[in-house]
Amino acid sequence: MAGQGLRFLERQGIPGEIITEVPPPKSLPDLVVTVGGDGTLLHTAAALYPHEVPILPVLLGAVGFLSACRAEELEAGLGEVLAGRARVERRARLLGQGPGLSATALNELAIVGTAQSRFVEVVVRIEGEEVSRFGGDGLLVATPTGSTAYALAAGGPILDPGLPGFLLVPLCPHRLGLRPLVLPDSAVVEVQSTRAALVLADGDPVGVLSPDGKILIRRAPKDTLLVRLPGTPSLFARLREKLGWP
Repeated sequence: MAGQGLRFLERQGIPGEIITEVPPPKSLPDLVVTVGGDGTLLHTAAALYPHEVPILPVLLGAVGFLSACRAEELEAGLGEVLAGRARVERRARLLGQGPGLSATALNELAIVGTAQSRFVEVVVRIEGEEVSRFGGDGLLVATPTGSTAYALAAGGPILDPGLPGFLLVPLCPHRLGLRPLVLPDSAVVEVQSTRAALVLADGDPVGVLSPDGKILIRRAPKDTLLVRLPGTPSLFARLREKLGWP
């Protein structure tokens, strides 16, 4: 399928290349096309960061919540891009920084228990003020893009991708009444774990917090750019099709 797209570009006199891993770019392309599912897109977006290169996510599979078109529509999608009928959406990323770790995420950063204990106790502070402390499986900090992923499965609300905010979602907290929290994207969140904890960025381990270690989470200075086509389903259409909403 990728080869078909490449041949289409070659017929238009546009150079292209098929790669399986995103190398550090020596000269940035005008467009990156991912063929796969959301995991392929998340991996590619992380590898491109901090470069704001537009990404056209093409679905090869069943779910692909973030895809712009299906694999069989690749040539038509590229044609829309070349004709100037595509648009680019800015999607906010999160930046997490702590001792020995720095990572960004398009969907979410998660602080969870290690393989040894699984259980964590966290203290959450916003702009230096303590807002909660609890034990459980951990905590998610999610973007609006990520609100339909892990955060949704953990009981969080759905946010429109254009909203300037993010989510705090407790994971199986050992407290009744603890609910997700929506914050402005200008907020700085400090998460302190009283036990050793694993930090995940879009599902990938990126570091370990030592007991009483802290991580600061804020909006990343650069965004991920997603290409949307005239036929790309809206948020509500995706919710109906992919998640059976309402």
